[in-house]
Amino acid sequence: MYKALMIEDHKEVRDFVKEYFDHKEIEVIEAQNGYEGLEILDDTIDIILLDIMMPGIDGYEVCKQIRSRYNTLIIFISALSEDENQLKAYEYGADDYITKPFKPSLLYAKCLVLLKRNKKIETNQLQSGKAILDLNKHILVIEENNIALTDKEFKLLRYLMENQGIVLSREKILDALWGYDYYGDGRAVDTYIKRLRKRLGKYSYYIQTIVKTGYVWKGEEL
Repeated sequence: MYKALMIEDHKEVRDFVKEYFDHKEIEVIEAQNGYEGLEILDDTIDIILLDIMMPGIDGYEVCKQIRSRYNTLIIFISALSEDENQLKAYEYGADDYITKPFKPSLLYAKCLVLLKRNKKIETNQLQSGKAILDLNKHILVIEENNIALTDKEFKLLRYLMENQGIVLSREKILDALWGYDYYGDGRAVDTYIKRLRKRLGKYSYYIQTIVKTGYVWKGEEL
């Protein structure tokens, strides 16, 4: 049984989701605002369902605070459907996004896919240059420093490292990580590349941009 923390100020939405999920494989724990959600969150939570527009503290700030402490999966749930809102959510570390109104079955399917993918972890490492990707703990290790990664950051970095020296187009990355039915554009890839370069610090040049094409992982000293 998985545990989901739903941070949502509308009780009817929480009830709507909880009623469906509780008959499946995911137990829903409720929080009516961001402050309450941050107090409840601990290592036992497998996934977070996070509203954006809430009183007191909005979902973006909640996500930012969560990402400073946890790598827990996060799905944004919001009535905001514009691309800019979704891109902002991904910039803050979201793993997925669903707009209201939605079917609980679709939200449940999104949760289950993320959770099961997250469980398929191999007990080994990838190393390239000074970068070591721990496939068991989902962390990047550079010069003995452990750097936490979100689920999407981890998958993207792994994909780049496993294809070292191969130029990967934005479209190919989108298909591999977001799925062929993803309706967004390559800006989502650019956003996560920017985040990974920040994680890599002085080794950000390991990810090189191929103009008008995509990216390639070099992972070697310059």
